Amino acid sequence: MIWGIMAAVVVSLFVSCSGDINSNGDSHFDPDGHYLVDSSITVTKAVPLSRVKFYVEVSGSMNGFFRANQPTDFKRDVWQIMSYYSALTPEITILTNDGSQGASYQPKDFQTRMNTGSFVSTASTKVPLMLQSIIANLDADNGEVAVLISDMKYSPVGQAAPKVLLTQYSTDVSKIFGQYGKAISLVCATSNYLDRRGASVCDTSPYYFLIIGDDSGVAEMRDGISTLLTNAGRFVDNIESGFDYGKIKEGFGIPKKCFQMDTNEPTFVEYEEADSYDTCIINLKVDLAPYRWIMTDKSYFTNAFKAETLYGTTLIVDDVNIAAQNITDKQLKRTAEATVRLKLFNMPTDSDVIVWTLELPDTDYTLFWQFCGATAEEDVTKSYSIEDFLVGMFYGGVVNTTLKPNYILVSKNS
Repeated sequence: MIWGIMAAVVVSLFVSCSGDINSNGDSHFDPDGHYLVDSSITVTKAVPLSRVKFYVEVSGSMNGFFRANQPTDFKRDVWQIMSYYSALTPEITILTNDGSQGASYQPKDFQTRMNTGSFVSTASTKVPLMLQSIIANLDADNGEVAVLISDMKYSPVGQAAPKVLLTQYSTDVSKIFGQYGKAISLVCATSNYLDRRGASVCDTSPYYFLIIGDDSGVAEMRDGISTLLTNAGRFVDNIESGFDYGKIKEGFGIPKKCFQMDTNEPTFVEYEEADSYDTCIINLKVDLAPYRWIMTDKSYFTNAFKAETLYGTTLIVDDVNIAAQNITDKQLKRTAEATVRLKLFNMPTDSDVIVWTLELPDTDYTLFWQFCGATAEEDVTKSYSIEDFLVGMFYGGVVNTTLKPNYILVSKNS
């Protein structure tokens, strides 16, 4: 009798260990547990740039940043950013009252004119015309990236029916970006703002770096500009549109009560059944560097992370830890990674598949809202009409592509 029971146990163990790792025949893996999804389709990565074209808005609303012979955070940060990219920037172009290109200056000449007040102006801001002018002169397919430095206050003074134009602003921005079909990132920064006498009337007046180009180049500039602003303590947020995100880059830490089949495979074998307190744990590592910086906020990441099992196993997101670092040396680099502890128990079959993805907060403007709601262009504490620009930026037919889901196979077999 005892020998019969032992034989049955041995046969049971043999069947369990020798069965298909992918016992449910899930289409994302072969029977031996090898991943069938093309892992080479990865998210947009920042790549080295070939040329950077800087455009600077010169208008009346920008005067407080340009006061003659007076230091401002704007002058310091703009010059630091331009200097960092000087090898790729042969000249800086100002934009005139009608939105078309004005004079272009060598970097040192631009610095002198900016510092001495040469760009103090009475012109109004015509954002749609500026965008059209910049895009018409951009060769994004060959690695060029354009950066518009502006307070983004749309003020169509002097044009026919200016109040009507303001109501149509979002539509105009949408149309321009929709026809263009490339990537866009808007980086928000703050600076002290000076009156005509040089006295500060606001210590955190908002202005923006609007980056336009191919998504890989835009990602590189977004990270570079955001890093320098963060180091100076004047970075607010960045948002983006027109990115082709593809597949999320993942990795894994040391698991518990299972073993990773191969370092190149999202497959875990010899799963041990247990209760919710002492059970199988998969430590999933998610690369966050390609996305908006707000994703390194634990609350945003937790809301964005979506995971479930396909065959009935109980899954709990037990913990999330996020580490991010900006490295400033010869090349600005950013690393950001979330480690998600996934607990599995009550597996009803010999294997299961976890499907997970990120629902990015593309249109979350929370950190921008402090600068929304201005009722007049003269309000230097806010960005007049910025909310209309943001709406147009995301509804121009150039939206971020939805991230493709990732799959993890967990099996009792081996």
